[in-house]
This record gives sequence, structure tokens and C-alpha cells, in this order.
Amino acid sequence: VPHDETVLNALRIMDSQQLTICPATSRELSGDLGGAVAVGVVAVTDLKWVIETEQYDMLLHSIDDFITWRNQVLAVDSAKLVRQRSLRRFNVVSVDRNETLHVLATRLLASKLQRIFLSSDEIGRIVGIVSSRDILIEVL
Repeated sequence: VPHDETVLNALRIMDSQQLTICPATSRELSGDLGGAVAVGVVAVTDLKWVIETEQYDMLLHSIDDFITWRNQVLAVDSAKLVRQRSLRRFNVVSVDRNETLHVLATRLLASKLQRIFLSSDEIGRIVGIVSSRDILIEVL
């Protein structure tokens, strides 16, 4: 997709071609060699930044402008993420290995973590780890 096209047009092209990612290209940078030079990448997942920030007008901007904006959002977001991770660094949840699947699922949801540890009181150690995916597989 040419780098001066709008993000919305790039998303339409990706949709029609069933792609989730595409390069932003510039013919001017290729000089006499012909072809196009990739100057960036736009992905369908970039929509999450538009939705999260509620800056929907960014879809009408050029891909160049969008990439600059996205990099600024990512810089701010990564600083927040580092802060959040450091605050939650030692947030560990464990459940006795003999607990029911319902208790495991409830604790997992309440903790807002992706995984919880299974512990054994008899040996005083962690004996396993359970994720929401593990619970879904067991239920289905």
C-alpha cells in the first residue's frame, strides 16, 4: 500500500485480500531501481490503538502520519505497561491441587491473571500451573 494512502484504504485492501498485515511502500525511495521500498507496516491489530485511544479520525490520515502517531502511542503505552508490571510483579495466586474446577476458574477470574499455580500442602511446593485454556479444554 502506498505510504501516502489513508489507513482506512489500507484496511480495505487488507480485507479484500484477506491479509492481516501489509507493508507501506514508497516508489520515490527506490530511485532508478524501480519497484517500491517498504517504509513501514500496517496491521489489522493496529485498530486496537485507535479504539483504545478513541481517536477514530486517525483512520483518515495517511499511513505515514498513522505510523508516527502509533509509535507515540506505543511509547506512552509501554511506559504504562512497565509501571503496571512492576506493581504486579509478585502477584502470585495458588490454589490447592485438590480444589474443584469451579474454584480454579473463580480464582483465575478474580485474580485477573492468565495462570494460577497448583500447590500441595503435603510437600509445601508448587506442583502445577493452570490457565484459562486448560480449564476450557477440560470443560469442553
